[in-house]
Amino acid sequence: MQSQEIISQARTLSSISNQPAGAKHFGSLFALIIGIDKYAAPEVAPLLGAVADARAMKCYLRDKLCVPEANIRTLLDTQATRSDIIKGIRELTNNPSITRNDPILIFYAGHGTEATPPKDWDAEQSKIEMIVPQDYRMTKDGKRVHCIPDLSIGILLEDLANAKGNNITVILDCCHSGSGTRDGHRRVRSVKDSEDIPNDLDIDIWGTSMANRVKIPPEFKYLGSASHLLLAACASNQSAMENNGRGVFTQALLETITTLGVENLTYATLIKHLPDLPGQQPRCEGRHRNRFLFTKKIQDGPFYELKKSGEAYVLEAGSVHGVTKEAEFALYKAADIHSKHPGKLTVLSVGSTTSTVELHGVDPVEVPPAFASPTSFGKAKALRIYLSDNRKLDSLRYRIQREIESRPDLYILANPEEAQLHIQVHDHEETATFALANALVQTLGLTQIPFRVSLREEDVIIKVIEATYAFNLYLNNHPANLDIENHGAKGSYQEPVSIHFTKLEKQEGNRWSSLAPAAGGENLNKNNQVDIVSGETRYGLKITNNTEGYLYPYLFLFNCNDLSIEMPLFKRAEALRLDMVMEGADRGGTWFNPPNRMPEKQSSVMRRISRSSSSN
Repeated sequence: MQSQEIISQARTLSSISNQPAGAKHFGSLFALIIGIDKYAAPEVAPLLGAVADARAMKCYLRDKLCVPEANIRTLLDTQATRSDIIKGIRELTNNPSITRNDPILIFYAGHGTEATPPKDWDAEQSKIEMIVPQDYRMTKDGKRVHCIPDLSIGILLEDLANAKGNNITVILDCCHSGSGTRDGHRRVRSVKDSEDIPNDLDIDIWGTSMANRVKIPPEFKYLGSASHLLLAACASNQSAMENNGRGVFTQALLETITTLGVENLTYATLIKHLPDLPGQQPRCEGRHRNRFLFTKKIQDGPFYELKKSGEAYVLEAGSVHGVTKEAEFALYKAADIHSKHPGKLTVLSVGSTTSTVELHGVDPVEVPPAFASPTSFGKAKALRIYLSDNRKLDSLRYRIQREIESRPDLYILANPEEAQLHIQVHDHEETATFALANALVQTLGLTQIPFRVSLREEDVIIKVIEATYAFNLYLNNHPANLDIENHGAKGSYQEPVSIHFTKLEKQEGNRWSSLAPAAGGENLNKNNQVDIVSGETRYGLKITNNTEGYLYPYLFLFNCNDLSIEMPLFKRAEALRLDMVMEGADRGGTWFNPPNRMPEKQSSVMRRISRSSSSN
């Protein structure tokens, strides 16, 4: 063992020995904590609580999570210059004490701002977001000190993830509205930036591939990020407030973690359990929202909260989640697979987003609060499996029968005509093939999963079955009780939602973005089916709400080649947000969304299987 490793472990053991009983131990966590109250430029309004927030975060890590002092670097006020912030992130990348997938936290409390990107950046959005270093607007080495663009930070985080893994949490308690207002003890953590950003800013970070790397707009870029998880104090059009010497967001964040316990919270559930913050809607963005705080552990859920309403028990899951009557759920004390209650739930009635349930095998006094995870979505959602009459499948048949004992949503049928998945033995080989009997998929000409799996890899075959079940469950999920008024003018019937799918082309001066429908604007949506060519061609959606109510659009990609379900990367129109409400037709019900480009394939169970198994 190297001497540096011995010293690091000794420091960790010393730190743990000095902690109070009951403290959690996160000795492998490394943190960069930044807090700025006093800015060098007199025109930048000082803050009152950013440094206090940074100190509170450090105290929580050190005293409650037993993070060694040597693992925490703190930059306060004059220590948080532009060069020092960038240096701090790079030091994490180059730190030999950090092993791959160790948890890393980067916390920033201070001013934020937004600005127009240089034309040569080809950033494809009208504004970029930035954090404001302490020496902003000062002159150093004959050059003006600028803010740090989120695009530059994004590249630094990519480099960090490439070196140390993607177990990275970024917490930003700032905003980018540019208001810079104050009211007594309440202040907004943003300033207006009227200075032009030079084309060569951060060229040492970008390298020579600037034009190729600036492709995702700032209001979207973290949504599907695999490099890190972002917790932000508010939406991009809101203000992050501080009150009575503390940031409203950071204070609520630490109080919630302390109250509920870091071991019980994923990033998604943490944001959900924050108290209401007036004027602020905290954001949790990134692909790993279901990871438990500051660990490598992933929530096995999904978990849905159980509440009591009068004498009834209500589950926060309904038909839009695939729940049907008689569906069954396991009961948990927290959103954690290790906190299981002895009892279970069965669904009595189903609404769009909630269900009324009945408890079994548990004292009602013990719940709620509690959580539930599905074990069966009901017979109506079950997957019907047919195994060909081949003795080579006998072992697999027995294995599936054992699975069915704990998975009532799987059935083996003797009649292949009623089955949704056919498992057969490939001629003269010890491999299994999978034929899909999903009518909707078959209309696309896809009848078979394009790879084979060795019969010896029964665990892999079970994963194929599970993926097929999930794919069919959500692809065929149509809420039966969705109440939508869908009458057009003069009482004539029309579809509640119309979708216009068209090619896009660059158009200078378009007020939404540089992309707009191509000349002619042909609707490629023919009978709810679109034929597209993969490549550089870009496409856009126009979704129109023809009802009198409010609708919320969410878009998913069902990949029939590998049975994965993804939320594709879309570039939103400048003035609209992905989670925006679509008002009724008489209040402007059109939502236009040009994708950044056809989404790149993300990792999935099926894709990993296809690389490790025999293929056609």
